[in-house]
Amino acid sequence: MKSKIKYLEGSKIFLRPLESKDINTNYLSWINNTNENFYVESAKFPTSSYGLNNYYETSLKSKNSILFAICNKKGIHIGNCSISQIDWINRKCNYGRMIGDKKNSPVGAGTQALQLLQKYAFYHLNLNLMWTGVCKKNIKSIKSNLRAGMQNVGKFPEALFINNIYEDVLIFSITKKQYHKINS
Repeated sequence: MKSKIKYLEGSKIFLRPLESKDINTNYLSWINNTNENFYVESAKFPTSSYGLNNYYETSLKSKNSILFAICNKKGIHIGNCSISQIDWINRKCNYGRMIGDKKNSPVGAGTQALQLLQKYAFYHLNLNLMWTGVCKKNIKSIKSNLRAGMQNVGKFPEALFINNIYEDVLIFSITKKQYHKINS
């Protein structure tokens, strides 16, 4: 689905609000692709169109979660990213991202989506810390987080059950001060 709305724009991709038209069979196929989402906790159970619509509607109503569609420069919806678990008192949030349409995705789209989320969280929402957890075997995500300036600050040992093995989850975070230092 092509879009001309550009909320946050980078050199390779742009972010726009996730819309109801995006909750379609493409999105369902991305979220239910167990080969691609092997390390994603939300992919442990199949997702129906009803479940996906419910997630979308609940997120829209939440004051602690913001969803974006990731689009390539042609306006094609290639993935999603979010800021969630926003703690307005302690000024922190979690984030997630998923590139679903690999065919239309430019190299580095996931990293740039994270960089746009960082700028948005720190300079638009005035948050002070962003964090995420990544399975230690998800090398692609680890490298992307590091390229975006995230720092590995610890781990949850044996926190993710994959293929009959408990895997460690690495914790990545960045503060507003750290972000400003590497982007000024």
